[in-house]
Amino acid sequence: MAGTLRLHFTAEDLLRTRVLTEPDPMWELVLSVDHLLPTGEPDRHAVWRREVRPRLADAESLQAFRLLRQLVPRRGNFPDFLTPLPTSDGIEGTFDVIRSTPRSRLTLDMSPARLRRVEGSRFCRGLAAGNAEQMTDLVGALRRYYDTAIAPVWDEVGDHVRADGESRLRELLDDGLGGMFARLGPSFRWRWPWLETDYPRSHEIRLGGRGLTLVPSFFCVGDPVTLIDEELPPVLVFPARPLRRDPVAEERAQFHLAQVVGRTRARILVALRTPRSTSELAETIGMSLASASQQVTLLRNAGFVVSRRHGQAVLHSVTRKGKALLELN
Repeated sequence: MAGTLRLHFTAEDLLRTRVLTEPDPMWELVLSVDHLLPTGEPDRHAVWRREVRPRLADAESLQAFRLLRQLVPRRGNFPDFLTPLPTSDGIEGTFDVIRSTPRSRLTLDMSPARLRRVEGSRFCRGLAAGNAEQMTDLVGALRRYYDTAIAPVWDEVGDHVRADGESRLRELLDDGLGGMFARLGPSFRWRWPWLETDYPRSHEIRLGGRGLTLVPSFFCVGDPVTLIDEELPPVLVFPARPLRRDPVAEERAQFHLAQVVGRTRARILVALRTPRSTSELAETIGMSLASASQQVTLLRNAGFVVSRRHGQAVLHSVTRKGKALLELN
């Protein structure tokens, strides 16, 4: 039965509430795991899922996903230590934080009662005991999954999260904190001193002067997400608003860009705002594999496209120079 999440504010909490304007890599990673299995309903992750699932088909990537599925099941909670506060050292710094999680925290977070599931697998039991072998396997699986499923779309994730965070800050300036809270989503209710929202179960968190970090997320869908342990720094993850695109403006931009680099290469640059393999690009713009490969090579040599290997696939994406060209038009 659905419940309510209630966050208790004090005046000091209002002063310490902040909105992230950059994506949190571990929240995006963990929340993305659920979206690899289609629900049968249209969603904004359908394209990502269609492009990523073939890249996870090799044995190493598939093993990484299956291991992560043990920690992030379709039903039940996932452990708090998977989503530490972001560091200035990027994703590798976050992996180091996870690797150094104290045994006491692992034991607490991996408790079946806390995770609301039956006793875990051998891997989960080893992790709860602080075994180095299981932790090494976990960090390796996280890195493999991130490189394969998240890194190729990181620019798109960042565009969504930055746009959402900046819009929240404008609402804060225009209407105050209460006005911003009221627009977090249709289920949110701001009634001083509480911020309430629908939640899978009834849960109350007393902020106690620690403030609240609001985290807009590309891969968060439906109900917001928070940490299990109320003693940890309070975090509320919620769905970032979809990017609003102007089809007329995009068509006009593509027309002007075509005058500079040609119609085919303009279409390729626009398509590669989302990283794609050569075969995916050829299918997207309706051209032969050989022609797509030739055009990508020309754009790469000119510095407008970069190609990186992700697992078994080579993905092409627009460089900063290419994005500047798109924005100029």
